[in-house]
Amino acid sequence: MPGNFHIRVFRTLVVVQILVAISALWMTSSVHRVYRNSLARHQELRAYRQRVEAIAKKLQSIEGIAPQDGNTSKVLVQLAQDAQAVTAQWPLGPATDGSDTDLTQASLQTVAIEAQQLAQEASVPHPEDAGQRKLRQAQAHLLAAMRRLGEEADTLEAHEFEQLQLEARYGGWTEVLETTTLLLILLTVIYVAWLQRAIQSQVTTREETERELRRERNTLEQRVKERTAELQTEVQERRRAEQLNRGRNQVLEMLACDEPTQTILETLVETVATHRSTWACALHLLDGETLKLTAQSRLPSTLAARLDRIAAKITDAPEIAVLNGEEVFVLPDLNQEHRPWIELLRANGAQSAWSAPFLREGKPVGTMTIYTLLRYPPREADIELLKMSCQMASLILERQRMNEELIHRAYHDPLTGLGNRRLGKEGLEDGIRRSRRSGEGLGVFWMDLNKFKQINDTYGHTAGDQVLQEVARRLTSGIRSCDTVARMGGDEFMIVMERMENRKAAEQVANELLTLLSEPVVINDLQLSVTASVGISFYPEDGDSADTLEQRADVAMYKAKFGGVGVRSFTPVLNEERVERLALETEMARALEHGGFSLAYQPQCLATGEVIKLEALLRLEHSELGSIPPSRFIPIAEETQLILPLGRWVLEQACRQIRLWQDAGYPVVPVAVNISSLQFVREGFSKEVAEILAHAGVMPSLLELELTESIVMKDFAESARQMKKLKKLGVRIAIDDFGTGYSSLSYLHRLPIDVLKIDRSFVEMIDQSEGTLPIIEAIISMAQVLGLRVVGEGVETLSQMEALCKGGCDILQGYLFSQPVSAAKVVHVLEARTLTPTLQA
Repeated sequence: MPGNFHIRVFRTLVVVQILVAISALWMTSSVHRVYRNSLARHQELRAYRQRVEAIAKKLQSIEGIAPQDGNTSKVLVQLAQDAQAVTAQWPLGPATDGSDTDLTQASLQTVAIEAQQLAQEASVPHPEDAGQRKLRQAQAHLLAAMRRLGEEADTLEAHEFEQLQLEARYGGWTEVLETTTLLLILLTVIYVAWLQRAIQSQVTTREETERELRRERNTLEQRVKERTAELQTEVQERRRAEQLNRGRNQVLEMLACDEPTQTILETLVETVATHRSTWACALHLLDGETLKLTAQSRLPSTLAARLDRIAAKITDAPEIAVLNGEEVFVLPDLNQEHRPWIELLRANGAQSAWSAPFLREGKPVGTMTIYTLLRYPPREADIELLKMSCQMASLILERQRMNEELIHRAYHDPLTGLGNRRLGKEGLEDGIRRSRRSGEGLGVFWMDLNKFKQINDTYGHTAGDQVLQEVARRLTSGIRSCDTVARMGGDEFMIVMERMENRKAAEQVANELLTLLSEPVVINDLQLSVTASVGISFYPEDGDSADTLEQRADVAMYKAKFGGVGVRSFTPVLNEERVERLALETEMARALEHGGFSLAYQPQCLATGEVIKLEALLRLEHSELGSIPPSRFIPIAEETQLILPLGRWVLEQACRQIRLWQDAGYPVVPVAVNISSLQFVREGFSKEVAEILAHAGVMPSLLELELTESIVMKDFAESARQMKKLKKLGVRIAIDDFGTGYSSLSYLHRLPIDVLKIDRSFVEMIDQSEGTLPIIEAIISMAQVLGLRVVGEGVETLSQMEALCKGGCDILQGYLFSQPVSAAKVVHVLEARTLTPTLQA
């Protein structure tokens, strides 16, 4: 039976239904009646407004027609009558509540009066102008009254339309109420039907519940017995799973602690074997064409001895089968197999076996095999355990490979494959220990590639890397297998050779290595010439520690590089020079920062002694070493990259000095400045020169840039491009030390140069028998053909000056006219403008 709740709900629905139905009927009737009345008024008002507007339009249309026209008078009479008829047909009665309807009644009366007046005026002829004006006034007054009446009718129509919309909304709510009433009736009917079915279903359910309880009561004891057996099995499996998890965690902890690979593999195999009391497990690693037993657990000793190595030709072995492509190879019953290897397994107590491979980079590297003492096929969980164990074995071996790779990377250079600084240092220390025990000599070769940075700057770092790789290959091929070669950084290499007889033998080996490197390195279409400088230190004469031998070999290498020789052995004097060089580097950096550098200026004169140009020469005064010549500190500046800020300072100082001389009113002449190769090859060098000139306010024609022949010819195309940029600025370009570099005469006409400076080495020998006069005459003749001016450098005697002038040289520079002088003394030269040739001390 239904509960009291359902009965109360049913009664409430019935009462609500009745109340809603009565309300809906009453509201619907009232709203529909009001809506119909409003709709009728609205329609009457619309028709009335339209008639008023029609009369007004007709009145307006004849407003400009002459009243003398008889037809027009008839039309006006007719319109006046229509207007009187409209006033009598007003659809709404007079209002009593003071609303706008009172205004409309006043408008109706006005229309009636004006219509009567128009009818009177239109029915009487008016030939005179005064009568016609009265008729037009009556017509206009009626038109205005009709328009007001139309406007008021339109306003009332809009008001009625709003009322109509409001009543329509009320009508919508009544329709909703009617719909709600129908839904409530339908809901009541559905609820009654559901209530009946619920009562019937409740009775049926109660009967089925009683029957189900009886069935459950009958089977409860049987279920309890089955569950008890399942719980016992679950407990056993849970213990095995916990033991397996402990073994897995132990393996992972051993991996995290970086324990030996062999120990971890033995622990993994032990974990698998102890999962079942009837299991034994073996793990093999592939060694060439043979599987080698690496770890085992519970194998009989005789079987373990047989499984120590399994050759690939034993194809009936489970381990070999999985290597040939099987994911898991299963032998559930060895008694059904009669092959030799299976007989061997059965003879040692195995009844079934299954094996799986583990992989590295998609290729098998070993197997894991489970041998059982009972004859049964593996369950799915057993196969999953075997696969999981193989994955862990792969992880262990991958960890081993990664450790080996990390160790290799820690000790080897990734670009060349040679040992790195760390391995080189350890190799040297080991060699020293062996040499100390054997009493034999040991040579340390420190090698640095010459001008390697220019290869990177000119041809790119990819080409530089290929050069380093080729150098490494040649060095490796040129030494013994017991020797050590390492890349110590950048383009520096160290070679350690043991069992060296003496220093002379070491120098011979170094020269052989340089000969090996002298062959051109071919990169794509390029043939790069690679040279090197080698410094040698010898154990035990030059030191008994790795650091000392490295440092002294490095000192010897720098001496070889700056001395222009390929190989140099260490001597105590070199150590003193190294200390002095380091002090000079420090002094140069300090001098650039605190104004320790200065410029001297040497005049360039015509044969008459007229000064036409000055050359700016850099000077450095050391607090202890005194005046240091440029030939000594310029190479150091280029090596340490100090030449870049120093070169900019020279340009700025020279341009600033030109400006000072101009401001002081002296007759200035162009100033020549030497440019280093590192400055010239920079992409923004021409822009830098333009900025310096603009900042100093100096005309570009007063600046001459001197470039050595070797700089220009190193990369002819790039040099020509850079020189064209400089010429666009308006500066002059001179080739310094001409004749000492490449055979470049055929390229001169393609370069935008202004001056050739003959190197002083040619001038020194010009007045000697079989001297350089023919060469100088050829250079001057070629320059004249190209329209270039020629400067002879290092002119110190009258005979040299006469020979140069006889050969056609334009400009002379040297001690014969003046030594380099300070900027303060240059003013005397500029004032005199002419120097007398005199021999200088």
